[in-house]
This record gives sequence, structure tokens and C-alpha cells, in this order.
Amino acid sequence: MLNREGQPSYTVLNEHDRRQRQEEVITRISTVLSIPRVSASILLRHYNWDVSKVYDAWFTDEETVRKATGLLENSVVPNQNMKELNCGICLEAYPRDRMYAAACGHPFCSACWTGYVSTAINDGPGCLMLRCPDPSCGAAVGQDLINLLVSEEDKQKYSRYILRSYVEDNKKIKWCPAPGCDFAVDFVAGSSSFDVFCNCSFLLTRILIVFSWFSVII
Repeated sequence: MLNREGQPSYTVLNEHDRRQRQEEVITRISTVLSIPRVSASILLRHYNWDVSKVYDAWFTDEETVRKATGLLENSVVPNQNMKELNCGICLEAYPRDRMYAAACGHPFCSACWTGYVSTAINDGPGCLMLRCPDPSCGAAVGQDLINLLVSEEDKQKYSRYILRSYVEDNKKIKWCPAPGCDFAVDFVAGSSSFDVFCNCSFLLTRILIVFSWFSVII
């Protein structure tokens, strides 16, 4: 759909399109800020996939952003040169190679980590903001650590939550409201009222774009 200036007013996105755009924006943030892709993904989710807000916040006060998002640069736990460590949940001692930690360094055994992460994933998309199990710690738990700990089924659930967050937390993109439709619509900020046709043939009538937000009136 073109607006009066001949520019696209909206784009209908299928799952492949959404995944591709999400990967591109994660790569962009990772490259510009020189941080791992997992950290870039956490930042983008915190700022609702708004690249400009990520840049503004990061370059204004990186330390504050890291604290708010749990992206610690250094471990807060002193290096423990011991063959065994005590799990912070079950309190049992385990060999170091059976212990895992987020960037903070708080050690937990694989069984306790798995139970903690799996429960969060099965509770819903709130798992995307998961933090270290230590109640005094706010370190983010990234997808790289999660993938080491949970079942293939839980990995897929977590990945679906991340992909859906690109639409559901994004002020420019919304799902088509047609029952059973899996398409989303990406709107161009500043466009005026116009009709929108989803690829499922559903007509979203009188879409109004205001400050990168829109309401659907059917």
C-alpha cells in the first residue's frame, strides 16, 4: 500500500519476514554497541524493539542502562579456585563443571537451574526478562545460558516468545485481528488514515497512525 507521496504505508509480515527483521536489528545493535547478540536482544526487548531508544539510552548513560537491563560487565562473585562449589538453591556441593552462572557469577547446579528456567518458560513470556535466581541479584539470564539448560521443547517455546515479542512489544507492528491469522502489519509512522488489507484478505478499516501507534476500527 502506497501513501500520497508514493511511499509504502504499511507492510504485511509473515513469520519469515518477522524473524529476518528481528535478526537484522539484533545484529545492528550488537555491531554498533560492540556487545554480544544475546545482550543486544535483551536491550531491544527492554526498549520494545525501538533502535533509536536503545542508542539514546546507551550513549547517554551506559552504566544506568546496564544496571536496568541486568547486563553486567563483570562478575560480582569473587573467583573461587575450588574443585567443588555449593549450589545457591539446594546448597549441595558439586564439581565446578556441573555448575552454571549468569554474568554475575552466582553458582547454581544444573538441576536447579533447569528447574528454575523451565518453570519460568512454562509460566509464559515473562521468562524473557528472567534474572539470576539469587534474590539480591539482577543479572539477566540470556538465551545462550538458557539453551544449555533446558529441553528442546522449552528452547522452542522460548524462541517463540522472543519472536512474538517483536510484534507484541513493538509500537509500530501489530497482529492482524482476523481469527487464526498469523500475519502482522508494520506501519510507517506519520501516515494518515487508510484502509489496510492483510494477506489473509481481512480488511482492517480506517487505520489511524498517531506517533507510531495505531488503533483498529472495524
